[in-house]
Amino acid sequence: MSPANPLSDAAFHDPTNTSPRPTPQIPTRAGLFSIYSNAHIAAPPALVYATLLDVQNWHLWSTFIYDVTITSHPHPHIKHSDLKMVEGTNMVFNVQMSEGVKTTSKETCSHVEPLKLRRDHGDKAVTRVRWNLHNAAISTPRFLIKAERVNEIQEAEDGGTEYRTWQTFGGWGAGVVRRKYGGVLGERFGDWTRELKVYCEGVHLNGGGEAGVGAAPS
Repeated sequence: MSPANPLSDAAFHDPTNTSPRPTPQIPTRAGLFSIYSNAHIAAPPALVYATLLDVQNWHLWSTFIYDVTITSHPHPHIKHSDLKMVEGTNMVFNVQMSEGVKTTSKETCSHVEPLKLRRDHGDKAVTRVRWNLHNAAISTPRFLIKAERVNEIQEAEDGGTEYRTWQTFGGWGAGVVRRKYGGVLGERFGDWTRELKVYCEGVHLNGGGEAGVGAAPS
């Protein structure tokens, strides 16, 4: 990742640390705070990758982002129910912040890498998927509020997956987001990661496959 990271590895991977983490579109100096979570998932990275890109089925496992509507897609000729998240996909996330508190967020996918595996890339087998707050869709300039979510999928030595995710917020409005939702976002990111882990491990245990996965979908 190109932006310099001023945090130590321990601080970067500490879920209780809300210091801003760099993302490709929000370098550290432009971020106000970050939310971070990670887990080891006892399932192959191809399955985790496929599950992450299958946004229209997030409702099967996520209580945090419990529904996703794809509003536009680079490949509209594909049957709508078969659409997966690729670069340029615009989406509406329906979010359960806490009991009785729901909100929506308009997001756009900015980057989907082909899946990288240890057999081809060794210890550098890290695959990144990112989405950003869709400022144009909400008619709000980036100097007011910006947010970028980074997901990393890395094949572990045991064939499982090291999954890391963080979201960095910047702009004048980021302080409002932190005051209003900072605490609960940390909890919900933890829920997201745990639920992804439980779902993927369950699918893998029951023989669910990753057929056809291995490159960014088209």
